[in-house]
Amino acid sequence: MQLTRRAALQGLALASAFGSVRLASASLVDEDPRLLLVHVRGGLDALAAVPPYGDPHFASARGPLVPFPNSGVAEMLKLDGLFALHPALRPLLPHYSCGELLIVPATAIPDAGRSHAAAQAALFDGDIDGDSAGWLDRASSVLSRRQKAVWRARPADRSMDMLADLALANPRLDLVRLCAEGTWPSGGNGSESLLEQHAACDAVRFGDAARSAALALSATGGPRIAMLEVAGFDTHVAQGADFGRLARSLNGLARGLIAFAQASGPAWNRTAVLVVTEFGRSVVPNTDGGTDHGVASVTLLMGGAVAGGRVGNRWPGLARNTLHGGTDLAATTDVRSIIKGVLTEHLRLPDRAMAKIFPGAAGIPAVRGLFVGSRCPGGGSTGFDVISSAV
Repeated sequence: MQLTRRAALQGLALASAFGSVRLASASLVDEDPRLLLVHVRGGLDALAAVPPYGDPHFASARGPLVPFPNSGVAEMLKLDGLFALHPALRPLLPHYSCGELLIVPATAIPDAGRSHAAAQAALFDGDIDGDSAGWLDRASSVLSRRQKAVWRARPADRSMDMLADLALANPRLDLVRLCAEGTWPSGGNGSESLLEQHAACDAVRFGDAARSAALALSATGGPRIAMLEVAGFDTHVAQGADFGRLARSLNGLARGLIAFAQASGPAWNRTAVLVVTEFGRSVVPNTDGGTDHGVASVTLLMGGAVAGGRVGNRWPGLARNTLHGGTDLAATTDVRSIIKGVLTEHLRLPDRAMAKIFPGAAGIPAVRGLFVGSRCPGGGSTGFDVISSAV
């Protein structure tokens, strides 16, 4: 099964694309599982990333942000009769088709609020800006039995936010020239807007960090856990539909994940990549062509160890009377239940350790059946409805 899935993905191109990486220093043997946690920072718009084109209320709710002006593109990116992938996430489609990508829409941390800081604190149960990744640190400490098990390695010392401020103060400043080693993705040019330049730099550095994380995780005696952060998803303005600011960020994310998969080598078969975000975005666009902070988003689980090729969860729908507060996609799964499932099923952390690792989610059950060989008895239920399946 694993060799077949691996062979199906051969030939995917590596891409240059950046972020910050934290690596846990727990030693491993060849068969130990690996985990890459990717924090999509800013609040990912789930309705853009995995558009529910089959929902009868989708087009009217999203207006100019509805993707797929070309019906041929829509057909190629459909996952089932309800969901599709954003065109910028096309590189991930082969992983879905061969059963290495699980998509869980309508996920959130209930009542986390719409402040980035508060929502991130709830998601990580720690101050990630202060070098504490909360449950991730504690899980790594259990694995390594060390007090200081997680560290952060930044691929560049420059602050992108500071550079953005400089560029805003000087419109003629080419931000791209200041980004990592002057690298510019193919097809780009220095005449694009500041937001697009910023997203391009993020994509470049995320890909570089993803490859570095893969090499670290695949090394014998190296770390078992890594964390990446990729920004560019706080799309209050100029979000765009098929093209534009969000599309560039999504494509950078996808290419970085592919770069990680390709650089992982044989370790990919024992690896899970968990992609999370602090909250979603509003269903209806704002007057600036963007979306405001919302509630539910989407969680992705990818890897050779993942029982993927499925879209799972109960879809709440986009009718106005089903929206959270009348404005946002409602959550039907607490993202922490997925995280706990990853920790217990994939990293094989004992249940007795979970109270220490995730004290803020003590009453939240772990989702089961997320990984190959870990199907639940009596039919393999994942703990939520399977909306569609590619395998």
